[in-house]
Amino acid sequence: MDFNWHKNVVKTGLRIIKTARTVDTINQAAREGFSPIVKKVEPSAEIRSKFAVMQNKSTKEINMIGDFRAKNSTLFGPKDSCEMIIDWTFYYPHKFESPIAAYLVPEDIEVGERVMLEDLIEDYIGSRWNQGDTFRLKSCEAIWNGEAFEIQYDPEQNCQSFMG
Repeated sequence: MDFNWHKNVVKTGLRIIKTARTVDTINQAAREGFSPIVKKVEPSAEIRSKFAVMQNKSTKEINMIGDFRAKNSTLFGPKDSCEMIIDWTFYYPHKFESPIAAYLVPEDIEVGERVMLEDLIEDYIGSRWNQGDTFRLKSCEAIWNGEAFEIQYDPEQNCQSFMG
């Protein structure tokens, strides 16, 4: 699931910095004049989604649920017709093609320039659900310091909490 439920405020006029997520795309960008800043893709234990599996006792069909309220729902038949066969389990909900990625730094970037990192490599929390799920922030502003991007993550500005 790729939810975009965060309060990311994008200022107009910011340069967009792209992310390459494979060796081939990183090398292609380097050939085109970009300076790749290569980083390891490291999942955060704070980013997580949950699921449980319900099974209809007569048909043996299953449903995977992600909302605590669905366990008591009659959506899958009468309440006593289903049983939970896999209890609530948390997992990291993202799979990236490669264990590395790179921010593609343009040649003409200036020290102190504020940009938008369109596809964050690092995991920051973009939203929290009171049921325990936390979703990653997709993009964030950053400032180029001449060697790296200083990500301007502020939980008050970039993270949303919701109930349900």
